[in-house]
Amino acid sequence: MSLIEKVKNLFGFTPAEQQPTTVASNVPAEAGQPNPGPLKAVPAGPPPAALLREQVMRFIIGKLRAYQNEPDTAPVGLRLAVLCTDTEDEDLYRVVLWANQPGKFQAELARQLADHYITLPKNWQFEFAFFMDQLPDTTYREGNLGLVVVDRAKPESATLRARVVALVGQMEQAEYILDSTQQTTFCIGRGHTTQTASGRVRTNDIVILNDDDPGFDPQKGAGNGAVSRAHATIRFDMIQKRYALLVDPGGLPSGGNKTKIIHPNDTIERADISGMSYPLQSGDQIELGGEVMLLFELL
Repeated sequence: MSLIEKVKNLFGFTPAEQQPTTVASNVPAEAGQPNPGPLKAVPAGPPPAALLREQVMRFIIGKLRAYQNEPDTAPVGLRLAVLCTDTEDEDLYRVVLWANQPGKFQAELARQLADHYITLPKNWQFEFAFFMDQLPDTTYREGNLGLVVVDRAKPESATLRARVVALVGQMEQAEYILDSTQQTTFCIGRGHTTQTASGRVRTNDIVILNDDDPGFDPQKGAGNGAVSRAHATIRFDMIQKRYALLVDPGGLPSGGNKTKIIHPNDTIERADISGMSYPLQSGDQIELGGEVMLLFELL
């Protein structure tokens, strides 16, 4: 130790990096009791999902205040765009938006909108999408959130109609015509109806036949037992003007079934994420349970 350092130590002068640092405790010690010591620092991180969910709700509600007490001009569709910094950020927002419970966030949003006197049409749609680079063009933007609002005042593009036919397997009808002006959601499953886990009775719009159903022809092949009674849904996205496939609980690997999309360029897309929309293009083949193959075509 040099002479200068000895003098500094003698008078209590030590380098800043060598001085012990303490964090004062905000818990007072009782009389006669030793101080419990400094509190441990809590690592910084993203806010809890519940808090972040409330922030998203406030953002959407705030942007829709112009529609208070105006049900005749209320939006028919909302699309939330979320800019994420990485995959962990996206996973957090999937929890925030209840991605594994389709319809739950939309139902809660509708309830909170009604509390603010904002009433949306019966069949209004809500979609969300994640982006890593930058937000797309949106009606409103705030921070890492963007919101596209589709209302009746905006001109609509040409109506999209599509057709679904069975390449392998048997459907109740030779073909099903999807008309977005009549409805926007088309449920696919084995049989006409089934009861969901919540107790709701689900009605299938595209009916896959089993070998014990009326109209089943054994000469055309075996039954379609690998297709769930609540397998998948084709939904028309009024915001992006396209059809997309969503996998229902019965069509997920956890339910013992699988769902795939074979695109015209022969690429195969596994549809195995609950609540995720898989865009459909004309010529796509939808494989259900490894046994049934449906052809999707735009008209």
